[in-house]
Amino acid sequence: MARKQQNIFFEMILYISVFYVFYLLILWFSNKQEFWKWLFIGLGIIILIILIYLKIRSIINQNKEKLILEINRLGLDSDINNFINRAGKEKGKGSWKYMDYGFNTDKMNIFIKALTEKGLKIKNINDLEFVLRRFIDTKEEAIIKNGFESTQYKFSSLSGAEFENLLVRLYESMGYLVEHPGSTGDQGGDLILNKNGQRILVQAKRYKDSIGNGAVQEAVAAKKYYDCNRTMLIGSASFTRGALDLAKYNEVELIGINELQGLLLSHLGENWS
Repeated sequence: MARKQQNIFFEMILYISVFYVFYLLILWFSNKQEFWKWLFIGLGIIILIILIYLKIRSIINQNKEKLILEINRLGLDSDINNFINRAGKEKGKGSWKYMDYGFNTDKMNIFIKALTEKGLKIKNINDLEFVLRRFIDTKEEAIIKNGFESTQYKFSSLSGAEFENLLVRLYESMGYLVEHPGSTGDQGGDLILNKNGQRILVQAKRYKDSIGNGAVQEAVAAKKYYDCNRTMLIGSASFTRGALDLAKYNEVELIGINELQGLLLSHLGENWS
């Protein structure tokens, strides 16, 4: 809405400017004294409009920078990064796009409501677009930088237990209290994440090949056993179509290799492949 109003404002300024130039041309050929008078009046008005516009932009930018500081103060940076990783794959025409990411505007509005409930004073979708651009810029800069400078770690070098320990480090860095049942007879629950009243069951799969239905079924069963209200299946590979469909039906959140690589780079500064 704010962007639409801004476009209307600029269109109005354009029409007035065209009319003004046309009026000056008439005065130039009919009344030179009036021409110079209205030329200086017009230039004064233009300078005043520019100064007012720059002042308003400065205030808006200051408020948006305060928004970033408030996100860090409230510990919502992980929420923003998670939203980017999970929701930034929209390809529809009506989506908001930035770099290689695309976001459904309905999901953006729902996310704004969730952030507001957590105490963030975010006003509208334009504010969220600013925040997402800032976080995506930081994320992409880290990816490029670490691609040249960081040690390359391999998921294939880890055992199942070591992969679980990597996830413990990751989610602790994101502010979660992590329980690690991971042992024989753990009923399929590798990790339990606790944060903001949420208790999340995590099934971890260090696979080279695609992850199938069986892993999703294990995660669903473990959720009930450990009395969790959410379920996540995190793997070092992609998921089969069957696993994707079954996870959607059972409301299991899937984090595959691409999303996991982004989280590890963003929060641990480690480049995994």
